[in-house]
Amino acid sequence: MALVVWFVGPDRLRHSFATADPGWILGGFLCSVAATAFSALRWHSLAGWLGMAARRRDLLVAYWRGVTANTLLPGANLGGDTLRALHLHHAGHSLATAIASVLLDRLSGLWILATLSLAVTAVGQYGGALPQNLLPWPAGPTLLFALLALAGPLLLWKLSELGRHILPGKIERLLQDLHALPRPFSRYLGQMGWSGAVQFFSIGGFACGARAVGIDLPLWEFFIAAGPIFILAGLPVSIGGWGTREAASALVLGLLGIPREQA
Repeated sequence: MALVVWFVGPDRLRHSFATADPGWILGGFLCSVAATAFSALRWHSLAGWLGMAARRRDLLVAYWRGVTANTLLPGANLGGDTLRALHLHHAGHSLATAIASVLLDRLSGLWILATLSLAVTAVGQYGGALPQNLLPWPAGPTLLFALLALAGPLLLWKLSELGRHILPGKIERLLQDLHALPRPFSRYLGQMGWSGAVQFFSIGGFACGARAVGIDLPLWEFFIAAGPIFILAGLPVSIGGWGTREAASALVLGLLGIPREQA
């Protein structure tokens, strides 16, 4: 984070913070609260499908504890995700199933984030609304990547069904239990809905923060920028994504013509 501040310039950053609009900051905070609440409800729904009965209130509290751990401990999301899995395990559920619920929950968010970002990018490219140098390929491949991302869980589900017998015993048994669960396609659609709500509010919080410091981009461009920024912020190389998130913001929003200190 110190390197990012030095690279951008402390005085320029100080000016951006000094002129920030508190109303937009409050809006971003409320969006972030909503995104976390929907994330917890998504995890509760997924855990129930995996056979782990738990009260919504308990998993809401556990999820917020996980967010706190992610903010304060090294490893980006690893600390909070470990804490969430241990919460279910201490409640009497299998550790392997608890870990699977947290892993699938995390992958669900990344899946929809990538799908949304790629799909909106393709639309922007087709409409000629994006800078020509933003991506080194045309709109067709971007749309293809978006469709592959959307269909990815279904493809992985089928591959795991066909190839689980060649995997180590514990993983094979876990996959066997997963494939015995009811209505997997309904779960696919349900996760799409929950994760869509999570990403809508997460990107909304991002857009509010941008508006607070005077970035006046249309909302659809934040959907494009959020993909690489959020994914880089989640890399387990920092505390709470501090540093990686800001560096990615300076890079990605810079391609859209935004000054580094505002980004």
